[in-house]
Amino acid sequence: MSQKSDSDNPFALLLARLRDRALFRDPERVRRYGAVAAAAFACLASFVGFGAVSGSVGRGGFEVGKVADRDIVAEDDVVYVDAKVTKIRTDAELRLVPAVFSIDDAVTKTALSSLLAFKKGFIDLVSEAGGKEGLALKARGRFPYLGASDLPERLADYPAPANALEQGRIVLEALMKRGVFAIPDAGLERYNPESLELRRWTDGPLVYEQVPIEKAATIRRARAASLEIARSLKLSATMAALAADISVVFARENAFFDEEQSLRRLDAAKARVEPVMRKISKGDKVIRQGFIVTTEDMDRLAALRGSETQLDPLVVVAGILLLALFGFGAVAVLGPVNTGVRLDGARYWFALAVAVGYFVAASAMDAFLPASLDYQFEAFLPTALAAMLVAILVGERFAILYVVMLASSLVLVTGFDAFVPAQAILSGLAGIILVRRAERRIDLVRAGGQLALVRFACGFALAALSGRGLAGALGTGFWSSINGFLCGVLALSFLPVLEHALNAPTVFRLQELSDLNAPALKRLLSVAPGTYSHSVTVAHLAESACREIGADALLARVGAYYHDIGKIEKPEYFIENQSGYNKHDDINPRLSATVLRGHVKFGLERAEALRLPDSVKAIIAEHHGTSLISYFFAQAQKEAVDTNSEEYRYPGPLPASKEAAVVMLADCVEAASRTLKRPTLGKLEQFVKELVMERYENGQLVKSALTFNDLELIKNSFVRVLSGHFHSRIEYPKSKEQA
Repeated sequence: MSQKSDSDNPFALLLARLRDRALFRDPERVRRYGAVAAAAFACLASFVGFGAVSGSVGRGGFEVGKVADRDIVAEDDVVYVDAKVTKIRTDAELRLVPAVFSIDDAVTKTALSSLLAFKKGFIDLVSEAGGKEGLALKARGRFPYLGASDLPERLADYPAPANALEQGRIVLEALMKRGVFAIPDAGLERYNPESLELRRWTDGPLVYEQVPIEKAATIRRARAASLEIARSLKLSATMAALAADISVVFARENAFFDEEQSLRRLDAAKARVEPVMRKISKGDKVIRQGFIVTTEDMDRLAALRGSETQLDPLVVVAGILLLALFGFGAVAVLGPVNTGVRLDGARYWFALAVAVGYFVAASAMDAFLPASLDYQFEAFLPTALAAMLVAILVGERFAILYVVMLASSLVLVTGFDAFVPAQAILSGLAGIILVRRAERRIDLVRAGGQLALVRFACGFALAALSGRGLAGALGTGFWSSINGFLCGVLALSFLPVLEHALNAPTVFRLQELSDLNAPALKRLLSVAPGTYSHSVTVAHLAESACREIGADALLARVGAYYHDIGKIEKPEYFIENQSGYNKHDDINPRLSATVLRGHVKFGLERAEALRLPDSVKAIIAEHHGTSLISYFFAQAQKEAVDTNSEEYRYPGPLPASKEAAVVMLADCVEAASRTLKRPTLGKLEQFVKELVMERYENGQLVKSALTFNDLELIKNSFVRVLSGHFHSRIEYPKSKEQA
């Protein structure tokens, strides 16, 4: 058995990179290492900071009404505030605080002035009017605000109306001084329901008076209050009733709710309440194994956790070591050796940001999430969302290892509780599996629904195996399913933004780019129809061949559609767009080669303007590699010109992916196949084989990772597609023998 080489060992590669001092001279690598250091510091700060808040007791895992599976013993004396009892006492004290109402003296003066004006006007009418009926009619005409009141008739019948009006003024003045309350429909629920407090100025000081709610005068109860005042003046029954009615007509609300003063009273009452203190002695069992957990037990546990917010140096050191191991492990495991993906540019920053954000969010949740929600901890984490986005934007293999690393980091957060990491791993893997075949954006909604079902089953099973009982297992399954569905919906929302931000060649974006009605392709059709037809045929060849060798067929198709997009600049210089006249006949071979080489550069410029994904731009740049423009090179040699072969080669680079190499082969095969006249199947096979091997022998495929088996499959695929294209012209062996 051969021993594994160091080049295949990710840890050996990592150490070798760290020993290579030249790496630190590269600004991009320095930025990356700086970002990793900042990420490590953020994770460490959240672990220490939020760990101090959550305490060293760790996640309880206890639930009210369930049997405790272990003892929790206090290691020190703890004195804490009984928040529930203190709140009950505070609420009781606040309910004794009455709402404060303040009298508006301006309203009082206006009401009294109105009555005095009425009194003067009515007395003047008494001297002018001839009889009682005329007096009442004139009074109604002069004072229309009396409305339907019978006060004019009653005053006309009364032998001494001036005296009655004066008594009414006295009653009104007493009523307004007592206060006519404008009680709002809402806003007094927090205050004493049995009394109000009236705030008013007397002749000197400011006075506060407690008024029972049933004795508070309002507009509706103004007559009863006025009649009570009139009777207290020892007036006759008739005079008392008339004076009360006069007062009611001119009474106005003048005692209004003073919210600012009322809130001050509430704050003062709250400040007077002494908190209820409890004590947990050292050695007391806060939670008893085998006993049902009560709400009081959970309160005591929360108090114990809150008291243990000090930093344990040993825990800090251990956390630093484990975080360092996780960091080195992630860099080693997530490298291209294991994942097949080399993170570059925006994808690197995206993966790093998601990992740091996930760990910090988990640490914060562990610190502040109530103990009663410990069992649903993972339902608040977007593990599946992170997994789905990374799988789509970066790659499935990378996402699988990435999720395992994320879930493993939760061991630090949860105090080595294996339940949450297990949920996270299953959630992430389910998300990756369910989006791997998604081809349309709406498929993400379907994946979210399926993920909800899978997460319910996983959550229920894990909770049941953890001994949480039927109710606990159903609850965990329910909240896990909600999490799964929301992750699917959020993935659909975030993906378009991230696709453009990362310029990622996702299957959804490639599907959109493969639409032949795209503006760039329609322009190619109108400006260079021959190039358009060539590109479509190349796309068919490349897509079919990539399916045979297991490469990305969709990427190859899109790359083939756009590989000659640069020919839009000067379409008439390319033979597929010419009709008889060839412009190259009028220029020298070197200039012709320069024009042909230029379509790669122009293609990259257009790809940049269209914001095509980097993998598509790579196909545009690499589809000719560094191959020789042999026709014009040979022509230059015939003309005995001083020729340098480098001037007649495409600028490259060489194809670095299977997809780019396949598009290169499909491009040359399709272009050369146009020269074939009535080919037989055997000739076509030999023709394609020679073209493929020529590219191989010229070293154009050395970086593409294609094997000889791949080349054979590619050749057979090309022959199959081209034979369909030339079906009316190929002479098959049997047909030839019969003829």
